[in-house]
Amino acid sequence: AYVKGASEILTKLCRSHVIVDQHWDSPFNAESDNVEVTEIDEFSEENISRTIVFYANQTLRTVALCYRDFPCWPPPGMQNIAFDDVPYDVIARDMTLIGIVGIEDSLRDGVREAVADCHKAGVTVKMCTGDNVLTARSIATQCGIYTGGIIMEGPVFRQLDESQMLKIVPRLQVLARSLSEDKKILVEKLRTLGEVVAVTGDGTNDGPALKMAHVGFSMGIAGAEVAKEA
Repeated sequence: AYVKGASEILTKLCRSHVIVDQHWDSPFNAESDNVEVTEIDEFSEENISRTIVFYANQTLRTVALCYRDFPCWPPPGMQNIAFDDVPYDVIARDMTLIGIVGIEDSLRDGVREAVADCHKAGVTVKMCTGDNVLTARSIATQCGIYTGGIIMEGPVFRQLDESQMLKIVPRLQVLARSLSEDKKILVEKLRTLGEVVAVTGDGTNDGPALKMAHVGFSMGIAGAEVAKEA
């Protein structure tokens, strides 16, 4: 079974990695077609971490590619489950890391100018994203959204109590590794503070925040129906 996703999350669920030597030879054994793997040790962990940071600092979204071998499919003990309904938690552990890739998602033309226009009009722009902190900071800086305020991760944000949230939200500029619930909570706290809130979104996970906001913008022709209905 193959798994791809956020590198800093999936790499922690890997026990081993594919061996690629310094000469970039194929990791496959020509005689047996078996992949050479080795346990992830402290040195490998540091190398993986450096790779993620290196890509993220270049505004690249990092994606880990992993796999886990099973003797059969569905896995043992899951025979009564539909072929494509095997729980994620059953697959995403003790995996082997194939590699980490960096995906460039360049800013669209006019984004920085649009953010600047919002600021001139007295509109504060906050960014909620699923990207990690480093990638989010870099992109937000390019956009002109991050100007030295607070950057926080969703898991940390969710642990704050009511008074802490109300104190931090006004200065919060970037919320990284955020879930749809985090975006909804952010809108709710801004409204509690008396702010008029507008939310942009194009996906199903944006629905709750779009409904909570005073104004909701479902972005683009490709915007999910849930976002449009919200």
